[in-house]
Amino acid sequence: MSHVRASLSASRRHKLFSVAAFTGLLGLAVSMVPTSASTASPALGHIGGSISLWAEWTSTEQQDFEAVLAPFEAETGVTINYSGKGSNMDTAIDAAVAGGAPPQVALVPDPGTVLALAKKGAIQPLAPVLGSEASNYGAAWNKLVTYNGKLYGVWFKGANKNTIWYNPAEFALAGIKKTPTTWQQLLTDAATLKRAGVTPFSLCTDIGWPVADLWQNVYLKTAGATNYDALAAHTIPWTGPTVTTAFNTLAELIGQPSYLLGGTKGALANNYPVCVDKVFPKPGTMPQAAMVIEADFIVSEIVGNSSGYTAGTAGAGGKKCTASPAGTPCYDFFPFPAPAADQKNSSAIQGSGDVAMLLKSTAAAKALIKYLGSAEAGEIWAHLGGFASPNKLVPLSSYPDPVTQADASELQHATSFVFSLDDLQGSWEPSLWQDMLNFVKNPTAKNIASIQKTMQAQATAALGH
Repeated sequence: MSHVRASLSASRRHKLFSVAAFTGLLGLAVSMVPTSASTASPALGHIGGSISLWAEWTSTEQQDFEAVLAPFEAETGVTINYSGKGSNMDTAIDAAVAGGAPPQVALVPDPGTVLALAKKGAIQPLAPVLGSEASNYGAAWNKLVTYNGKLYGVWFKGANKNTIWYNPAEFALAGIKKTPTTWQQLLTDAATLKRAGVTPFSLCTDIGWPVADLWQNVYLKTAGATNYDALAAHTIPWTGPTVTTAFNTLAELIGQPSYLLGGTKGALANNYPVCVDKVFPKPGTMPQAAMVIEADFIVSEIVGNSSGYTAGTAGAGGKKCTASPAGTPCYDFFPFPAPAADQKNSSAIQGSGDVAMLLKSTAAAKALIKYLGSAEAGEIWAHLGGFASPNKLVPLSSYPDPVTQADASELQHATSFVFSLDDLQGSWEPSLWQDMLNFVKNPTAKNIASIQKTMQAQATAALGH
């Protein structure tokens, strides 16, 4: 589950921008009252009292979230007693519910927890609370947290995994003027980079979750959202032809060790966030690869490595992007491309996020849920950076640069959105990660067939069907 993954890096799943971005904009966030009718918060009035609120965010992310909560507390007179649970959020909420002492409101990093608690009757339906606010989210988002026809969660924060991050200076060195729009073009560009003396990919492997994210992108782009959801629910087998196709497609990249920094052996030792540092290093070190494939949360690592990094394809002051982090380095992304024959799946997006639940139905708790579902709440953190909202009414102008705006736009306008498949697998998720590492070690057809059989047995044992 995602809390296991989060323990590897407290900020890896969401944080995009640096502490400096927070300190420079905190005053704006606390005092901001949007003037646009589309982003005005619900009229809450004075309520008083207190609320217990849990989420995973600690450290700088907790400060950002508390900046979001400040206007609500000021308007309603409600005191929010916040507790940041970090990587233990799912475990903490399950234990609290079992012990009969849950918080009034909680945000969890996966829909599986929401559905499990809804099935137990431990959380309250939100449609009566949210009213029209529910329509500000795409049907794909609401479907993820709907149980027996009732909505039980409202998405506050999202993460876009439909992203490949690249160093524009390395692309320019190889003479690549446009980013690829098909899987075949991505492989062609990789070959071009290699001929120019640039290693194409710094592959993130860690304990297997980055490879799972990568494979899931390939599966979504080749098999489509319907099959993706069916595989996530294990209503189609891991031994099926769509799974084989995804492994074979990814083998076109993984099976080229020269495309991977350090070859296969080096890739298998490439933990997060070191894999990001190889493409977007600190001053004093030059890039060793051109691309890194992971979600939008990696931007926190990029800008943390050097304050000189500029979002986009022009450096600070419009200067030419340089490879050296001591000069005018840049970073940008392009959407994960579908194969030419599967362009119908090109707009499908894999992602993750944090969803709010109502555990105790009090006036203050319901008001907070409605506020978290509003565009105003999302707009505050969007100004601070390190955030993307699935709420369609959060204006893109709230985000600090064109790259972040493009990232958020994908989340808001996704026609097909699927949640990270591995995060929906329950107890066998760590085994799935290991299976993905075994694929990287040996991406041959024979080994792929063996891995598929293993995964089918693991899924059946864990999920009971």
